[in-house]
Amino acid sequence: MSHRSTPVHLPSPRRMRRLRSRSERGAATAEYATTIVAACGLGGILVALLKSDVMLNALKALINYALKLAGVEGIQL
Repeated sequence: MSHRSTPVHLPSPRRMRRLRSRSERGAATAEYATTIVAACGLGGILVALLKSDVMLNALKALINYALKLAGVEGIQL
């Protein structure tokens, strides 16, 4: 009884790159989607914070202080 093995044909490196890039296309899209969702969430938090009176007054004070340091006086926000 002789054992004849059939040769294993591996895909060419070019075909492997093409197959790999095809299977990883969705990964990049998912990463972009996750980043966009995170950025929108952070933006929502910042908007909510800046709408509060405490943060609005702190921001105005900071801007007035910076203008005073720059030598621009007489402007009150």
